[in-house]
Amino acid sequence: MLDEIAEAAGPLVAVTGPAGVGRTTLLAQLSEKFAARGVTVWAMRFTRDGEALPARFTLRSGPEAEGGVAEPAMHLPGPDGAPWPWSPLRPVDGARNDPKIAHRAAAAVAVPLLRGGRETVLLIDDAHWIDPDSLAVLAAFTRQLAGSQVRCVCTARIPTAGGNPELPATVRELRREGLVHSVRLTPLPRREVARQVTAALQATPEPALVDRVHEVSRGVVAAIGDTIEMLRRNGSVEIVDRQAYLVQRTSPVAPPAHNQLVRMVRELGPEAWAAAKAVSVLWPLGAAVPRLVAEVLGTPEAAELLDALCRAGIIHRGRGGASWRFTVPLVASALTASLGPFERRRLAATAVTAVWSGEAACGDTDYLTDQVAGAGRLVDRQRALGELLTRSAAVQQDQAESAVRWLGAAIELAENRAQRAMVLLMHTSTCHIHGDYEESLRGAQSLLGDYADQLSPDAAQEIQLMAVQALHGVGDAEALRELAEQRRRWTGGPDRQVVTAAFACAALDRWSEAHKLLADNQAFWRAGNATSAMLGELLATMAELWSGRTARFERSLAARERWALRGSARHRLDQVSSHVSGLLVTGDLSKAEKLLIDEDLPATALPLYDQAMIAGLRGDAASAIDLTRRGVVAAGRGHEPGYTGMLQTTIGILVAQGRLTTARELLRRGRALNPVLAHLLDAAEARLDRALGENERAESRLREALDAGERGLLVGADLCWAELVDLALEAGDVHAAERCLAELERVAEAMPTARATVHVLLARATVVKDREAAQECLRQTRERGQPLELAVVLERLVKYGMGEPDLLAEAYDTLGGLDAMLARAWLRNLMREHGVAVRGRKETVAENEHLLAMLAAGGLSNKQLAMALRTSDKSIEGRLSRLFTRTGYRSRIELSTAMLNGEYEG
Repeated sequence: MLDEIAEAAGPLVAVTGPAGVGRTTLLAQLSEKFAARGVTVWAMRFTRDGEALPARFTLRSGPEAEGGVAEPAMHLPGPDGAPWPWSPLRPVDGARNDPKIAHRAAAAVAVPLLRGGRETVLLIDDAHWIDPDSLAVLAAFTRQLAGSQVRCVCTARIPTAGGNPELPATVRELRREGLVHSVRLTPLPRREVARQVTAALQATPEPALVDRVHEVSRGVVAAIGDTIEMLRRNGSVEIVDRQAYLVQRTSPVAPPAHNQLVRMVRELGPEAWAAAKAVSVLWPLGAAVPRLVAEVLGTPEAAELLDALCRAGIIHRGRGGASWRFTVPLVASALTASLGPFERRRLAATAVTAVWSGEAACGDTDYLTDQVAGAGRLVDRQRALGELLTRSAAVQQDQAESAVRWLGAAIELAENRAQRAMVLLMHTSTCHIHGDYEESLRGAQSLLGDYADQLSPDAAQEIQLMAVQALHGVGDAEALRELAEQRRRWTGGPDRQVVTAAFACAALDRWSEAHKLLADNQAFWRAGNATSAMLGELLATMAELWSGRTARFERSLAARERWALRGSARHRLDQVSSHVSGLLVTGDLSKAEKLLIDEDLPATALPLYDQAMIAGLRGDAASAIDLTRRGVVAAGRGHEPGYTGMLQTTIGILVAQGRLTTARELLRRGRALNPVLAHLLDAAEARLDRALGENERAESRLREALDAGERGLLVGADLCWAELVDLALEAGDVHAAERCLAELERVAEAMPTARATVHVLLARATVVKDREAAQECLRQTRERGQPLELAVVLERLVKYGMGEPDLLAEAYDTLGGLDAMLARAWLRNLMREHGVAVRGRKETVAENEHLLAMLAAGGLSNKQLAMALRTSDKSIEGRLSRLFTRTGYRSRIELSTAMLNGEYEG
């Protein structure tokens, strides 16, 4: 569009568009474009009262702009902000009625612009406010410019209220004379909104986030930035690995109070402002809107006020007044947010009463529920309570903010303690599901204290578990210790107290204590309420598994029909998910998939962390990484072992891909939640250390992870000893490798998982050169069907002389399916050593360069790059120099930005 305007024929370009669409920004972009071409630029603008002011239009960027991205233009009027102290175009008395006066005034305007005989452009902003005399001068000026090197570009808001009504007719007349090129600015399409979001967040937005921004802003430039900022302040935007996600939050968003579009409504006057606020609540009620606005405002002039809002482009009237909507939804939200408490309640009651009485119709159930919540006790209390509870239950999973708001209103409508306890329980559960642990903890403590007499034993047990998990979520370790040691207790029988204390132990990663507590007191919890019995058995089973005792877990899998509360879909899913997590964390993908088939459950029914582990072990690297990102930005679940297992699995993939910065970021975010089974993250971080050539640090970290055995945790020990075997062999220390093998065999004997068996076979093959073990290891690994594990086994067998070199080609292809560029780069070195050809030289060169670009963009130093790529510092310097020369990027920052925006062409 800039090129179209810059190259347009004719003396006048008329740029029109709705409020906030970016007319002033366009003038700033044109100003820079013309100046870069050596064109002389004059600029001015008209104010609401018709005053003409000199101006300069620029684009602001740098630290003061969000993300250093160009923002809408700034007006810099007056002698201090412009190279001239006066406006080229000024009102001249009588010009409107006397063409001769207009002609003489236009000639005076043209003199300074034509002086010098060079190409000149006059930029005029907000021409809709132009006074009649100046408009006549502008028309005459346009006619005089025909054939000259001077052009005029002016912008006008359409529709507008209070502007010069003669402007459209004047432009049409000039267009008939062939003197005007018209351009209409429209709201940005979705793809351009996506670019704006990317620039503002410096991250690639997921489609759902772009959709939300586009829906709320309608693509209007003035609303896009405010919409993004509104979502960010609410915590609805989370960024990980330079990917931006839209996440559910329980707190309401806070629309901007001083947005350009909102200020435009205020400028229409107090009566129109009051009408706009009323419409912001009532607009979905269609044909009833004018009558209801008149009723609320107590004025017969409501129709005129609505007409003024329509003329200003604030609202749109459709189907002859049968429907109403705001042109930009953000404006409606901002107006609603500006209402006072009583004003908001009265409008909501008006809407509810009109719908319930049949005077108005509304097909939007969520809108009506919002108004019921807002009206509170001003409408029928019992009917309101029923609607709030019904709708909250229906949207609890998918619309957290709405459900929490509605339940909060329902609490105030409850008529007795039993009803209030029931509603408070729903509110607490909803907050808990969506990770608002502070609010869920407050609710749980209130229920367990003030309303304990209203809770059944089963409900009390579930609430206590929620409280334990919420305490973990808010990081209150001392309160958890008090519960674990039973220095703090909630009311209830020993069944609840024991199970709650055991869960507190588990939340502190003290699994052996949890197991002992349950074992010593099983008579209590097994004979207690059904929920305590179910939770006690489940926790005892998982605690034994993490401690290395698998028998109880295997018996539980084999006797699922005897699971407590199996008839409840919710409890069955919880138990299936726990068992799936157990299988995946210990590396048994096939059994996990069989369990889902037997239970007729899709993987999508599981929590994100289980879904991510399944994808990762299957070799679907892209899905695993995406699911992990979503799992990290969604409600924190550090109390769940599967959360740690997800991070461990995905970090292994990221390291193989060479995405070391991302792996580091996920580790940081994961550790911030103080997760259970945290030693698994030590094992994962050791892979990152090895990738950077820091083998000593990796060994130290692996031994730190093995220290978890002192707390009775054996899960993951097989992974640690297997890595230590490889580190020892790599260092040529056979005796150390033999000692590690012996420890690995002891772990596998105590915890005989399929993964531990593979690790023992691989270690025997590589340490003591057992060829039968090598063959059996390869057979079992293929059966397990985990591509990354298979590639590692193939590589190590060949590296230590226990496999045919041809196996490296299979490993290479397998890693290609995982997009594991760094692991493939390492493998190419081994393939060269064994004389195995690497197919596709051109593709290999391109992959090497892309890997180098990715690692460099990730912030690695030259020394780290050399270690990661197993080459010399000098080689890295040369390769980087060639990379920058070929691509044209001048710095790593430019390279990083190009990769973020998808502009890098490797």
